[in-house]
Parts: sequence; C-alpha cells; structure tokens
Amino acid sequence: MLELKGHCENCRKKLNKDSSETYICSYECTFCAACAEEIYFKKCPNCSGDLQKRPARNISKEIDQIIKFRLETPRLLLNSFDQSTYDAIFSSFEALKIRQIFGHLNDEEYELECSRYKGGFSTYNLTIQFFQLVSKESKEVLGWAGYHSWAQQHHRAELFYSLKKDEFKRKGYMSEALQPILEYGKNQMDLYRIEAFVAIDNIPSNRLMEKFGFQKETTLKHRYQFGDEVDTDNFYSLLPNPKYQ
Repeated sequence: MLELKGHCENCRKKLNKDSSETYICSYECTFCAACAEEIYFKKCPNCSGDLQKRPARNISKEIDQIIKFRLETPRLLLNSFDQSTYDAIFSSFEALKIRQIFGHLNDEEYELECSRYKGGFSTYNLTIQFFQLVSKESKEVLGWAGYHSWAQQHHRAELFYSLKKDEFKRKGYMSEALQPILEYGKNQMDLYRIEAFVAIDNIPSNRLMEKFGFQKETTLKHRYQFGDEVDTDNFYSLLPNPKYQ
C-alpha cells in the first residue's frame, strides 16, 4: 500500500494526505510541488526516477452518501451540491475534512467558504444548485459551476462557473461541464430562463456564452466594485424551453 508521507523531504513543508500539491517517485520519496517542479524539475534527487503527482484518495463513503447525485462527462465528475449538502458537510465534519471535500488550496479559501455558508446561500424564495468539477484522472477538484439565485416559482436562475487554477484553463473543461449542467437546468430544474453576467473583458467567457446560445441583452456599468476596480458586465440570457422563446 502507498505510504502517505506527511512532509516534503527537502523543505519539510507539511503535506496532508489528500494534497494535490504532492509529488512522489516509484520509491515513494515525497516532495512538495515547489521543490519537485522548481528545484528538481520532476526528477527524484534520490533515485533519478520521475516525480509525479501523488494520487489522491477517494472521498469517503460518508461523503458519497451526502452527495445526492453526480453528472458525468468523458473527463469529469460533476458532484451535486445544494443547500442540504452544505448543511450536512458543515454539521458533520471538522475543518480538515471540509477542506479536503471542497479542494481548498489554502486557509483563505476555507475561510471564504465558511463565510459564504454562514452568510446563507438560500432565502425563503431563492436557493442554489452547484456542481463541483472533479477530474476523473487525478481526482482533483478543478472548479465549480451551476446555479444560484434559483427562483423556483419563477423558473429562473443565474448561471455561474469558475476554475480554481490558471493551469486548468484553455483545456475545454468548462465547455464540457456546461453542456450537461444546462441540460439539467432545462430538464430537471424546469428552468424557463437562465441568466449570466460576464465581465466585458473576459473574452473566453463571452465566447462560451455565444457557444451555448445565450443572447446578450445589455451591458451593465458599475455592477461590482472590487477595491478601486469597477466591473462592467455583459448580461446574457438563455430561454431553454421553446415554448417561452
């Protein structure tokens, strides 16, 4: 059985057992990503063998029971997360396990997740349906997509999507994920209107909207402000039900 060493043999950085930043050789010499890539160039200094990312352990059976269903594409598992999923995770697990489930890369990501959950994803008339993008090959959490501001009585929701690292971009992951997610919104969520806001300078994302048939309705100035930066967005809509087009 693979021995899961808990630290980098060079810099002594702590590595948890589910870390996606751990490299090993065939003799299980263990290094963090920075040392493996920048110092040893993915060659083990002990045996000269290749250093490769350590396979991640699968989410436990308890988590599989919490996740109600999954969508699937050739390269991705799309784990369903709704309000009850978040409630079950945050009431059942400690911080380390929560970080592993969500694929948090640092303390800031974990703290932001906690803040979002405590702030509330749902109100009396709005809720969520998220999907966690997990690589079938590496088991790594690549990003998120799905719906928030889901007004069930009005058959309307807002689409969102994001990838966790720049290295995951320009590989077609989001295009692959959105196809079944949009189908799910149409057929299982019974959505008549799907909305999306995309920054005007985000060219790949605007192209993605066009690819899936979204129509640009207007441009909204000063929709968000991040520090001194002001965000201007294109406002898109998709009417998946022909009856209401």
